[in-house]
Order: sequence, then structure tokens, then C-alpha cells
Amino acid sequence: MSEFQSRNSGGRWFLCLIGVMLVVIAVLFQWLMLRSYLNAKKTREWPQAEAFVVRSSIEDRHISGSAPEARLFIRYEYRYDGVDYISGNVSSRGSKWSRERSAVTSLLVEYPVGSSHPVWVNPTSPDVAILKHDTKAAGYTLWFPAVIMVGGCGIIWGAFCGKSS
Repeated sequence: MSEFQSRNSGGRWFLCLIGVMLVVIAVLFQWLMLRSYLNAKKTREWPQAEAFVVRSSIEDRHISGSAPEARLFIRYEYRYDGVDYISGNVSSRGSKWSRERSAVTSLLVEYPVGSSHPVWVNPTSPDVAILKHDTKAAGYTLWFPAVIMVGGCGIIWGAFCGKSS
């Protein structure tokens, strides 16, 4: 094998490696996005119950070296299949910390103590309920990592099947 062919072969393998990395990263992001979409879709099928807020306040934290954060601390009671439960989840991800205190304050105004709200109850684990559904936006953007995956496959194909110089 000549020196030129050896360098050409090394370049092809390098391009192939880049293509494989793009495909792996794209598949990982597609899996994460699909999982998020399916979880958001699944909660919309949960049965609904009526909940009464028994505690609602703002929790603060400050981690050294970062901005102060706040989140809604909420507890609500609901009845499912004749059994009383208490939960504190705003969404399936819980109650998120935010640097925007005004966003947390608006949640506090939306869920005052003594108010009544619909909740969606996980039928397989009735002690888990949510006040809000997560967005299904991840499912509508699955095309983006798919484009990266097709590009990675194109790089791999071009490295070995494309026109050689």
C-alpha cells in the first residue's frame, strides 16, 4: 500500500468516526425527546380528580456562586377510588426551581390555600398526581436530530462509497 493510499484510508476512517459520533448523538437526543413526549402524552390519559390546596408558599435557596432561586411549595389533598391522598407535584417533574421569582409568585397566586383545582392521578400509583401537564413540544421537534442522523449516515456513506480522489 502506498503512502497516499494509507493517508486516504486514514481520512476515510476519520470521516467515518465523525459520522458515527453524529449518529450516536442524534439517536441519544431522539430517544430523550421521544421519552419526554411520551411521558407528557401519557399524563393526559390519567383520570382526573378534584384537589384542594392545603399549603402553598414559596421556598427559597441560594447555592454559593449562583443566583438565588425559588420554587412553589404546595400540598394538595384529593380523593381517588375512595382513598384520600396528599401530593405536592405541580407537574410530573415536580416543582421546578427558578431564578425568576415573579414566575413562582404567579404560581402562588394561581394556587392559593383553600382553592380547588383539577388534578390528574396516575392510575398505577395513585399517590402521584399533577396540577399541570408537561409540554409535548419535544415530539414535534424530533425531526431535528433525525436530520443530524441522516447527515452522519451521509458522511459515513461518502467516506467509503463516495468518489475517491
